[in-house]
Amino acid sequence: MSNGIAWQDALPQGTVIRGYSIRQVLGQGGFGIVYRARHLELGNVVAVKEYLPAELAVREGLSVRPRSTAYLDLYQDGLRRFRKEGKALVALHSHSSIVSCRDFFRHNDTAYLVMEFEAGKPLSRVLREREAEGRPFSEKDLMDLAVPLIEGLERVHEVEIVHRDIKPANVLLREATGEPVLIDFGAAKQDVAGQTKSMAPRTPGYAAWEQIVPDGELGPWTDIYAVGMLLWRIVAGGSPGNVGKSPVPVERRMDALARGGSDPVCSAVELGEGRFDPKLLAAIDECLKVKYDERVQDCSELLGLLGLARKTRSPRSSWKNSLGMEFVWVPAGSFVMGSPEDEEYHKVDERQHAVQIRQGFWLGKYEVMQGEWEEVMGANPSYRKSFPRCPVERVSWDDAQEYIRKLNQRESGSGYVYRLPTEAEWEYAARAGTVGPRYGELDSIAWYGTNSCWTTHPVGQKQANEWGIHDMLGNVWEWTADWYGEYPSGLVTDPESSGLGSDRVLRGGGFGDGARIVRSAYRDYDSPAYRDHSIGFRLVRAG
Repeated sequence: MSNGIAWQDALPQGTVIRGYSIRQVLGQGGFGIVYRARHLELGNVVAVKEYLPAELAVREGLSVRPRSTAYLDLYQDGLRRFRKEGKALVALHSHSSIVSCRDFFRHNDTAYLVMEFEAGKPLSRVLREREAEGRPFSEKDLMDLAVPLIEGLERVHEVEIVHRDIKPANVLLREATGEPVLIDFGAAKQDVAGQTKSMAPRTPGYAAWEQIVPDGELGPWTDIYAVGMLLWRIVAGGSPGNVGKSPVPVERRMDALARGGSDPVCSAVELGEGRFDPKLLAAIDECLKVKYDERVQDCSELLGLLGLARKTRSPRSSWKNSLGMEFVWVPAGSFVMGSPEDEEYHKVDERQHAVQIRQGFWLGKYEVMQGEWEEVMGANPSYRKSFPRCPVERVSWDDAQEYIRKLNQRESGSGYVYRLPTEAEWEYAARAGTVGPRYGELDSIAWYGTNSCWTTHPVGQKQANEWGIHDMLGNVWEWTADWYGEYPSGLVTDPESSGLGSDRVLRGGGFGDGARIVRSAYRDYDSPAYRDHSIGFRLVRAG
């Protein structure tokens, strides 16, 4: 199903499970299979991880069952661990360096984790390619990788998770930004590790001594060893005679030291002399102490040891597709949706409630422009066909869906898909961390009834919000993905429309509206077929 490879027990391409259509296999290991899939309604691309431990279970039709009754208890225990893994990933709140979990469900007599799909290359491949070309990682390259990776791992340890299998193959470098993402949280492997070596949650060379010995005490220090060895591997990769070599298993180190011999792992200080900051090299060596109580104990200590070598991570840049449409990264986070009762012009349907957005997303920097519409659709429906950079208008919600369908067809080879933002995503992005009626002074940020001369204006002329997004208020109303309805109460995570209703939600106000409407919390709605010369939309890039 993927690149001509016959994956054992994989679901057939096109299989639909809980609204996700299986497209291809991304990988298969001892514990299960990871697929690339697409949500049939939202169109976003995700990674779906299926619990199918190869040594314990087989597929029968679409269902999964233990190979025999002798494996039933192990299979069920592993399934519980798999569920625990999903809950743990959700608890990480989508740190940018940690693969995020969107959903967990039981189906086909097994279980599935739905995670954000990350387009990119594993660090292991990048290292091999660059070293073969004579371009090993520099100190800047190493620090650009290490700092966000360690910060993400610190969040993992805060929720009492030990990854146990950190290695270059489990660090993905994002295609768009080059940022590292830690993947493959193999919590389901722990219970069967004592039964089958192939499923043990460790990799020779990166596994710490406490992972080898019976009753070894695991903790953050265990992952620190693996991080240290990963960084050691990068340093060694640029040293003559060490290109592409794998780290030495800790058993060999312990055996040599017990016999009074020299450590078979050359120190980072020696390997990287003259090429890397000595403080950085010394910090790596401190991570690689064989005895766990002698090495760096946690990520905070490691970041402190890096001292002056620690670099501040640069923010994500914007991104453009083949049309030149520009998208801005909106980070994951939480906010209070709606408006307080004492906000001027507050409406009943703006009841405040807490919302958690667990995963960041790419949102259009501008509203979809007339030129961008015409290039895809072949004609311009706008009432005011003034400038290609003016927002397209006189488009219904249904028209926007047709545009998205054709754009996705046109961009099918990119691996990305486009959709409308949910109402929660829209308000979260519009506020950009602000809590008042608007993200700035009204005349500075929006074309509205007082300053617009009752016409649209080219996008981007008004001040952007804190996340670099323009015209979230004013210019044209923007369709969202949701049906209009009452807000829920209490904390809501990644809210989506119920799928029921007669009207779709519009946000932001338009060029002819007054201040009472042009607010971050204001809601309006209309039939999906309704068109008006003050209604347009902007897109989310998913996948």
